[in-house]
Amino acid sequence: MFDFFKTRVPRHGDPTASGPPSLGPANSTQQRGNIRRELVRVVLKDTLRLHGVPLDWLACEVSTVARSGSEEELRVDLVIMKWQEKLLRYIPALSQQLLLGLDRFDPSVDHSGYQVSWRFSPDCGCPFMQMPEPAYWLKNRPTPSPTPGPVSVLDRRQFPRAPKKEPVLDAWPRAKDAPVSNFAPTDVSPLR
Repeated sequence: MFDFFKTRVPRHGDPTASGPPSLGPANSTQQRGNIRRELVRVVLKDTLRLHGVPLDWLACEVSTVARSGSEEELRVDLVIMKWQEKLLRYIPALSQQLLLGLDRFDPSVDHSGYQVSWRFSPDCGCPFMQMPEPAYWLKNRPTPSPTPGPVSVLDRRQFPRAPKKEPVLDAWPRAKDAPVSNFAPTDVSPLR
C-alpha cells in the first residue's frame, strides 16, 4: 500500500531504472567557463578594434586555474603573434583596457582577480634573439648629479624661515563684516 516508503534498488536491464547519474553541476560549471572564455575573446577583439591594433597581432588563450576550495580564477594568456615594438610599450595599458572592457560587458563579475599574462609566439618575428653585452644596459642610464657634503640642520641658508603672521586680536566679527539681517537685535535680559 505505501510503496513510496520502500527503497528500490534498480537492476541492470530494469526498464524503470534511471540512466547514468546526472552531470548537471559539472556541465553548468563547464558551460560557465566556456561563456567566460568566449567573453574574454570578444572583449579582446573589441578592445583591439577600439584602439586600432590589428587583430592578427595578438591571440588569446583562456584557461581556468583552481584556487583554494571550489573557487576558480580565469587566466588570460595574450600571445604576441607579430612582433611590434610599438605594441610592447603599451602592454600594461592594453591589459588594463581589457579588464575595463570585461567590467563594462559583465559588471556582475569581479574581473580584477583575473590573471593576465603575455607570451611570445615562436614565429612572431622578434629580431632580438640574443642578449646584448652587459654595457648595453648602462648606456642610457642617467648619471646621478653630485651631491654636496652633509648640511647642518641649523644652517639657515638651507631652510628659510616662514614669514610671520600678524596676530588676530579681534576674533569677533565687526559690525561692517556682519551679514545683513532683517531681524530685530536681541537684548540681553537677566536670568529669571
